[in-house]
Amino acid sequence: MVACYTHFGTHRVCEVGAHPVGVTIERLPRSLVALEIEVDDERVEANMEKAARRLSQRYKIPGFRPGKAPRAVLERTLGKSALVQEALETLLPDLYSETIAAESIDAIAQPSFELKSMEPLVVSATVPVRPTIDIKDYTALRAPRQTVDRSEEQIEAALTNLRRRYATLEPVERAVQWGDTVRADVTVHVDGQVEEPHVEEGAEFAVLEGTTVSLPGFLDRLIGLERGGPYTIEFELPSDFVASDLAGKTAHYTVTIDEVKEEILPDLDDEFAKSLGDEDLQTADQVRERIEANVLAQAEAAAESAYQEEVLDLLIASSEIDYPEVLVDSEIERMIDQESNHASHTPEQMQVWLDQIGRTAEEVRDELRPRADTAVKRALVLGELASKESVEVDESEVDAEIDRMLDQFFGPGAGMENDQREQFRQMFDTPDSRSQTRHQLQTQATLGRLVEIASEEGEGGEEAPRARGTRRRRRSGEGDAEAEASDEAGTSEPVENAEAEAETK
Repeated sequence: MVACYTHFGTHRVCEVGAHPVGVTIERLPRSLVALEIEVDDERVEANMEKAARRLSQRYKIPGFRPGKAPRAVLERTLGKSALVQEALETLLPDLYSETIAAESIDAIAQPSFELKSMEPLVVSATVPVRPTIDIKDYTALRAPRQTVDRSEEQIEAALTNLRRRYATLEPVERAVQWGDTVRADVTVHVDGQVEEPHVEEGAEFAVLEGTTVSLPGFLDRLIGLERGGPYTIEFELPSDFVASDLAGKTAHYTVTIDEVKEEILPDLDDEFAKSLGDEDLQTADQVRERIEANVLAQAEAAAESAYQEEVLDLLIASSEIDYPEVLVDSEIERMIDQESNHASHTPEQMQVWLDQIGRTAEEVRDELRPRADTAVKRALVLGELASKESVEVDESEVDAEIDRMLDQFFGPGAGMENDQREQFRQMFDTPDSRSQTRHQLQTQATLGRLVEIASEEGEGGEEAPRARGTRRRRRSGEGDAEAEASDEAGTSEPVENAEAEAETK
């Protein structure tokens, strides 16, 4: 049992068992709490005795059997600091746990400790606590939607990309042009590299604008060269090149072009339409109509994603958010794990990945910090909005989402007799996986609700229609509010990183 008595200001004396503890509390910015804990001599002495017994068992002291060396001998042999360190190993966690329980401090991560003095024993702890979020009058947020359309250039580009998938390559006797495919022997070396030049014989690659082969700038310098060689090509790499050790250095190429091939696109006619193998595409006009619909759908999806980010950032800008930096640090580590394809699981794999991208761990973290900070803020305001709007996801929605994911792997209608499908279901159906799926669905539904609020055109406080796929519990005081909504799940996708691992628990 813990009892606390306030002496003055924020200084309190808490009786933990038989040992009074003096605690000074200071609320700091960024959701931190500073504790200064003073422990009475009796408790310190008891822990020092226990520490001495443990050390006498652990270390062989000349002239004494294990566990029998007196404390004074241990202090002379190992040093008093060793006993203090051993005592603090158990005393600090106990002090911390007792203090945050007595003071109702809602810690969300491990504290940092500092030993202020030994006589008396005074320890300070800096504790990250639950964020505070005030999303203000979020129902007043408004943002106009932009008209979505598709241009003829977009449609023609999509048609060209479709035809390119069925293109043939024909050898030509002319200089290299954009869109060609080249077969060549290539040797490359960059100033400052200690390894031997990289040599590749018979390399075949497409010369496409906006793409990179080997190093940025190489393709540009192939334009106008004819079959033959060897050609000497030299150019300076960009100062912001991803491999920082090569940035600004000169690249040296020796290239012999063996063959230049021109891409021959099929005509967009009825014969081409039938060759696509789709019963609904039998004419060139039907292909164009399908492409137009796809381009419009992509434009609408891009516009919706941009609108989601806009209204979410508006919500952040109008909110007051205080959160500890440890949440951003955790999100950075999650991003590193994702971008490195889990290479961060071991120091050796992490170093290999860092060498590949030409960055130090500190540089990577600094580069990711702004994105991580935004992700944390988005997750926090969405979590608060979900609470305000009582956005919930029931188990049937989680089951439906698992089925949807399985259909992506195995196709719709794959029966229960499909053993592999059932193995995957078991993977998705664990408590942790279901919790993650539930959180993603809640984030998606909450973002949908925010979009509806921001795009509402009604006046006088008229409520915007509820997001599909959400449930809102009736709260006391809502009067004749509508019954729970249980429409089919919506299609809006959550904003990238909005469900960062900053979720408050």
